[in-house]
Amino acid sequence: MRAIGHELYQTKPNLRILFLTSEAFTNELIQAIRNEKMREFREKYRNGCDVLLLDDVHFLAGKERTQEEFFYTFNYLHESRKQIVITSDRYPKDIHGLENRLQTRFEWGLVADVQPPEIETRIAILQNKAEKEGIVLPDEVAAYIASLVTTNIRELEGSLHRVQAYAALTGVKITLELAKQILREIAPKTRHELTPEAILKIVALQFEVKSADLKADKRTRNLTMPRHICWYLLRKHRGMSYPQIAEYFGGKDHTTVMHGVNRITALLKNDPEILKHITAIEGLLR
Repeated sequence: MRAIGHELYQTKPNLRILFLTSEAFTNELIQAIRNEKMREFREKYRNGCDVLLLDDVHFLAGKERTQEEFFYTFNYLHESRKQIVITSDRYPKDIHGLENRLQTRFEWGLVADVQPPEIETRIAILQNKAEKEGIVLPDEVAAYIASLVTTNIRELEGSLHRVQAYAALTGVKITLELAKQILREIAPKTRHELTPEAILKIVALQFEVKSADLKADKRTRNLTMPRHICWYLLRKHRGMSYPQIAEYFGGKDHTTVMHGVNRITALLKNDPEILKHITAIEGLLR
């Protein structure tokens, strides 16, 4: 959200940009009602901005008065051809307590699912941060920190700063051994092997089907997609070959597995429902 705001400010400095959380919007509304300043409140958000960036819109769930006010604000800005960007921790249709008319409007525009960065991206973030701050960061240390912190970028950078601070205070170089010593409390205490059986069971759980049915030769619609997703995850997380996956699934033709994996890979680019399922499954796998 901040990146969007900064980019707009740099490319179109005359735009009036408002960036705030849904909680702040709600609090401002409460104060406006209490102080009888609704006219000023509406003027600010309807005529006083060209771009509205509203974070954590799921906070509006269950707040009827706030939802009503935001509904009319949204309509006004949309009809005035102004830009609205909102974020949430779930899809609009999954926000319980959000009025249907708002859910519908939120789905008018582009719905983008922002995923946690892959390990290569996390390493690049650390290396970029280290370069900007003049920190000598060995590649193996960057890889180690990136393997510990998988979702939170602030925590990722914070871990780097902890290692750097200790190294600076003690006058030693940053090494892999030092990073392990400083970050041992956030390192996993035990590492469970990710087995094909575990992947199979979690996929079955996600789609509410039986593991045995996924491995069986049943071709019903409710099994085909989960089966293909399972093949995709076995390739991605276990590095299994197509023949190995085919054998694990009862001796299927390996070209059938290959086509299934390619299908999921293609769907991930434009099917938000498939992306949602795989994101949920990979969260459990982690």
